[in-house]
Amino acid sequence: MIRWREMTERWSDRLREEAPGYLKYILFRGACYLVGAFPAEVSHAVALGVGEVTYRLSKGKREVVFENMRRVRPEGGPEEWRRLARGCFREYARYWVDFLRCYHLTFPEIFYELVVPHGVEWFARCLSRGRGAVLALPHYGSWDMIGGWVGHQFPFWAVAERLKPRPMYEFHTELRRRMGIRIIPLGENTVEKVIEVLMRNEMVALLSDRVIAGAGVEVEFFGEKVLMPVGPALLAVKLGTPVIPCQIILQDGKYHGYVGPPLDIEVTGDTRRDVQVNTQKLARVFEDFIRRDPTQWHMFQPIFGRGEPGARETSD
Repeated sequence: MIRWREMTERWSDRLREEAPGYLKYILFRGACYLVGAFPAEVSHAVALGVGEVTYRLSKGKREVVFENMRRVRPEGGPEEWRRLARGCFREYARYWVDFLRCYHLTFPEIFYELVVPHGVEWFARCLSRGRGAVLALPHYGSWDMIGGWVGHQFPFWAVAERLKPRPMYEFHTELRRRMGIRIIPLGENTVEKVIEVLMRNEMVALLSDRVIAGAGVEVEFFGEKVLMPVGPALLAVKLGTPVIPCQIILQDGKYHGYVGPPLDIEVTGDTRRDVQVNTQKLARVFEDFIRRDPTQWHMFQPIFGRGEPGARETSD
């Protein structure tokens, strides 16, 4: 009897833990169906509404994004920071709509009608060195769009978080595979797999403006000290792999992918110093990217310290 009770409690705890994830997965698949059933204009209009509602209801994330905008536009004021923060939520909702639209579109529709690449000659130049290439990106715009274009032109991989529940991760992975992006799941053997890809002279994309797992190095970012991943700089220093900063920005209804030039990597023999210096260079490039349109920076996690009480976000 006691054993049966323990089993029942264990299953009950597991259900409470996993049910929200599966509910989110069901809603995600339902949204994917609806996005395919309606014209893009309708889906985008709904996304703007969802973004607005989320902005108003998500007090914690709203404050985080407000703080981000305060750093990006220090010359502005609370009214501008709130306007930009609201725009971030709207653009993020649009990002998900366009990501799900890819499930229903063909390769020519996506990559000849929605994507405009710039500077892609840097890919061939960097691969000519025989050390692969790291595409370093911030959480900005839609990296999936340009990633899919690259994946249909070159051997291309991306490191991605292992989402829960498993069906959610498998759906994301399958959708990206159909777009031409092969996934390396973030886990224990991620570094080894990335090195294998680079040694085959292939390319790998790393989202590099926030530490998700592994080590970080302190750099100055929008005037404050933050941690950024060591991956791109460490691979460049140790393997001689070129690091190509990339930006994907939505302009006039199309995703423009701006590629390179590669970072000018400094190697002195002092690994700690070299990783910090080269990561700082990447941070400076990311600052320029984000300033072009701060609303397309999808950063809803705190990476900066909290601001002064007088600068805190307040509801409209």
